[in-house]
Amino acid sequence: MLCRCMQGIPSACSSTCLCFDMQELCTVVESAAELLSQLCDRALRAQPAMGPGSRTALLSAGQRFRRQAAAAIAGAQGCPDWAGLLYRYYWHKLRELSRAAEAQQEAEEEGGMASGDGTDMDVPAMPPGWAQQLQDVAAFMRRLGLEAVSEAAYAAVVCRHLRDRLVSHAARAFDQRMLEPALRYSASTPVAFLRLVLPEGRASEAALEHWGQQLRYYVYETVGTLRIGDMFDIVVDYPDSLPAIEDIRDCLQNTNLHRKFVAVFRKALQDRLLHPGAATSDIIQQYVSAIKALAHIDPAGAILGAVGGPIRAYLRQRRDTIRCVVTMLTADEEDAAAASLHAELGNAEAAPEDCDSDFEGGEADVAAIREAERWEPDPVDADPSRTPSAAQAGDVISRLVGIYGSKELFISEYRSMLADRLLAKSDYDCDRELRTLELLKVRFGEGNLHNAEVMLKDLADSKRINANVKSVPNTATPLRRRRSLVDIDGLSATIVSQLFWPQLPTEEFTLPPAVSAMLATYGAKYRSLKAPRKLQWKPSLGSVQLDLTIGDQTLEFNVSPFHASVLMHFQTRPEWPAAELAEQMGVEPDVLRRKVVFWINQGVLSESRAPGQALPVYRRNEQLQTGPALGGDQQEGMELEEGGADQEHQEMAAYEPFIMGMLTNFDALPLDRVHNMLKMFVSDPPYDKSLDQLGAYMARLVAEEKLSLEGGQYRKRG
Repeated sequence: MLCRCMQGIPSACSSTCLCFDMQELCTVVESAAELLSQLCDRALRAQPAMGPGSRTALLSAGQRFRRQAAAAIAGAQGCPDWAGLLYRYYWHKLRELSRAAEAQQEAEEEGGMASGDGTDMDVPAMPPGWAQQLQDVAAFMRRLGLEAVSEAAYAAVVCRHLRDRLVSHAARAFDQRMLEPALRYSASTPVAFLRLVLPEGRASEAALEHWGQQLRYYVYETVGTLRIGDMFDIVVDYPDSLPAIEDIRDCLQNTNLHRKFVAVFRKALQDRLLHPGAATSDIIQQYVSAIKALAHIDPAGAILGAVGGPIRAYLRQRRDTIRCVVTMLTADEEDAAAASLHAELGNAEAAPEDCDSDFEGGEADVAAIREAERWEPDPVDADPSRTPSAAQAGDVISRLVGIYGSKELFISEYRSMLADRLLAKSDYDCDRELRTLELLKVRFGEGNLHNAEVMLKDLADSKRINANVKSVPNTATPLRRRRSLVDIDGLSATIVSQLFWPQLPTEEFTLPPAVSAMLATYGAKYRSLKAPRKLQWKPSLGSVQLDLTIGDQTLEFNVSPFHASVLMHFQTRPEWPAAELAEQMGVEPDVLRRKVVFWINQGVLSESRAPGQALPVYRRNEQLQTGPALGGDQQEGMELEEGGADQEHQEMAAYEPFIMGMLTNFDALPLDRVHNMLKMFVSDPPYDKSLDQLGAYMARLVAEEKLSLEGGQYRKRG
């Protein structure tokens, strides 16, 4: 009887058969159990002196018989165990109920009817007798004494159904909430199913309420686990992924997943971010996004302290970390990532970096009270390995500056970066730098940034002094006695206070006579205004704007004074031997070569070398040459040559095994990643080359077919 439908529950017909078969089974078992009860009663009356243990065993024989008889009958029919049968049956019924609920909701939405908040626990419209069959099967299991088996089956079914639904709705949908719809659904279809399988009465209402609480916790736990697994991608998509972050926050508040969150997120960071192939700027940007995202999840900062520790430790190992931070803080507004970080300087709630621990004044007392009101205890299962200071809430800038534990290094790098930016300006416009400085002074104090303030003041004074110097006529006393004064309208000078600026790089070379005359005239006019002060020129700094006409083309360049000086020598001569031009400029031929190669790449100059000649001859092109360049724009470290290997190529060849090893471990790497990895890991011989020099050598390896270059990514040829 029972075997005809116990092998599976594929259809509604099979469900009906199962209900009828179980009813028949219950009738048979109940009849046998009744007969057994009568026999037990007669045995008790016939043996009044029976001990308490024997009487108890005899009285419970009926219940044991029901369970054993049901199992024996099913086994005799060659059917599987009750747990597997009920699991498949309940799974089939819950799936039918879920489909009917979804169809009803779609119909209501198409008809323009309000579908409510999704918490209605009434059973949707089902075929006649559907609910009664489900209730009968659950009731028969209770009559057979298999209530525990039945409860385990429908509990597993409900949990699996909920999890499958959550997984299907969680596939990288970070821009919308997942938790709230899941909670509404858990209170509708699963609870309606449980209402049918639980016994009726007051005990059923209490059990149903208990089940509702368990399902809510299960949803919190499942959604939290799913979101935690995607936390790295959620941080990458921040702030678009804010709904997913709010899901994680609510789940952590209602579960004990804090330890799991820390462990999973730290592992994802270690595997996907903290490795040599990641650029320092990308790591910093991900760290900034993590700080902002975790501030929504845990305002107290306990989780950030546990998760951010490995990131800070890894960034301390990179040489360019502090420079990348300063660059992102002071970069142009066109860079979206840098603009976002620059905006953090204006965070009004950020505390100054140099505030003392002792409060002074009424404002400090108010701030302390406000901070105390916002205090929250750490989660009970937060990572205990974090230091106490890691739990203190901090803004993005404080966290970045705190990577090295000191603000002095940050300020020193900022001054060096500011010097580079100011010396590169030709219009004296430093409004953005001034705004950045004012924001930094709020955080670090005016005293720490006094030198930077003087640097900006030097630029403003230079604009005024430059106009005054140019307004002095050549015939003014005492300049009228000078016979070598020239026009200086094309010259602008940045006059710096040497004691307040960082150490400026110098490169000694001889300027062309025309430029030297302009500098001498400018210096004489300056001294006539500022006597006894005089100028000490640093000709290697600054920039030169050139309008270059070649054939019928006019090109504009903004180059260094050295590059401009090289080109000016070709105004008088169309051709220069390398040795003669190097002597004329007072530099070594290899230094000159690194500068000339820029003009060769631009097609302005060309070089040739006779057989057996050690040094080339540079020649001015009458027409712009647009052939393939030897490297990128302004690549000063390039030493490529078809005929052989020069000294720099031999030096770079020492790093070739390291480069090949990297591209063996990584499928493809861009140039800056290779550059960073060489700086961090190569110590014998020490890697001290520039990015441009590495680019030239990588281009040579591509030409030798050792590497391939596709889409800016270098790959090792097979």
